[in-house]
Amino acid sequence: MTEENIRKVFSRNLRMLREKKGLSQMELASKSCLATNFINDIENGKKWISPATLSKLSEALEIPPYKFFVEIEFDDKLCSGVLGQFCAELSNDIIDTIKSLSARYS
Repeated sequence: MTEENIRKVFSRNLRMLREKKGLSQMELASKSCLATNFINDIENGKKWISPATLSKLSEALEIPPYKFFVEIEFDDKLCSGVLGQFCAELSNDIIDTIKSLSARYS
């Protein structure tokens, strides 16, 4: 993996992890004692971090540092296929439950 790819993964994960915690950039900046514009620059790939900054972000988001570097790729076709199958099965279960309740109370 190239340095550029590592930075992209880090930036994307920082944004995702921040949003998952429900924090704005300003709130994360406050919790990590960093400047809001620095958080923005990191998330947009304009700035890179030191080990000290990694530690601050890790503590502020309450996650281990390695999670910033784990690349997760999704196969959109696979996800949509699995999701579609799940929805179809759920729909069938709901319909069966409604029929069962309807028969019981008719």
